[in-house]
Amino acid sequence: MSGVGSDPRGRKVAVVAESLLHGLLDRLDSEGYGVIQLPPAGLGEDDAALWLEQVAEHVAEFVRNDYEVVLADDGEYGGRLHEALSGLRVGALPTYS
Repeated sequence: MSGVGSDPRGRKVAVVAESLLHGLLDRLDSEGYGVIQLPPAGLGEDDAALWLEQVAEHVAEFVRNDYEVVLADDGEYGGRLHEALSGLRVGALPTYS
């Protein structure tokens, strides 16, 4: 069986900072979220920019397809992700709590 109805993420995706990933992974999984990881702290500027560009493009596609997308940020890349999403006409993501 294929299609949107069989998506194991339950149409929910969390964008998560690397520093929070380990502590949240089980909870996110139990709540039916798929996970997109933000770049790790200390990654070179060019690599981080490319990583964020890819994350933003994926998030924009999920939002366009009516997924619930939330952000669990540690302050390292959330602002830059928001800027990238703005360029793709996607508003700020709600904070995962």
